[in-house]
Amino acid sequence: MAALPGVRRRANVALPFRVDRRMLAGFLLVVVSLVGGLLFWRSATDTTAVLVAARDIPPGHVIQRDDLRIAEARFDGSLASLALGESELDVAVGRAASTTIHAGEMLVRPDLASGPVLGADEVAITISVTADTIYPGLRPTDEVTLLATSNAGRPESATVTLLDRATVFAIGLERRVVRSSTSNSPNEGATLANITLAVPRSEAEAIAHAVTNATITVVLLAPQETPVQP
Repeated sequence: MAALPGVRRRANVALPFRVDRRMLAGFLLVVVSLVGGLLFWRSATDTTAVLVAARDIPPGHVIQRDDLRIAEARFDGSLASLALGESELDVAVGRAASTTIHAGEMLVRPDLASGPVLGADEVAITISVTADTIYPGLRPTDEVTLLATSNAGRPESATVTLLDRATVFAIGLERRVVRSSTSNSPNEGATLANITLAVPRSEAEAIAHAVTNATITVVLLAPQETPVQP
């Protein structure tokens, strides 16, 4: 009996293609390697615009725009949270440097002082005062003049300017035993005991002599105007 034509045609249809598992695994490994290499390349070349010192900046120097420049840097670990980016230029300008920042070094947040800083040619000297002889609202960074009065109460008494301008570095308070329990101010009930001034090193000896042998008067000055940078 002869086979039907339609049946023979169906018999000649190719069998389904079998996928080689080893070939598929090799292909997947190639894809994974390519993706991993791309991610590594991107992480190795990803940089951020940061602020760096254009020149050596000494401690106490008030940072100006031309003290800084922009550079590209790649961060590792926690350094990213400390670095100052290009968008934070206004944060750095006008702040005092807390330490020496060498030319080319990246500016980081600890480099910016939160209060007064001693310059390279300055020293801190402490003067005992009483609350009724000094402005009670005196604060660190205020500018003062020092007057020295010798032979107080005598006909030959004289007062001279000991130092034209000095910066208040710190305020020393002496706390009383009793203070109001309803106050929210931590300094209520405290009296001014001493002030520490940042003074030129060359004036330290004369100031120390006057503190021991004369009466010192601290005079609060108006803030100096900061020149506008072009």
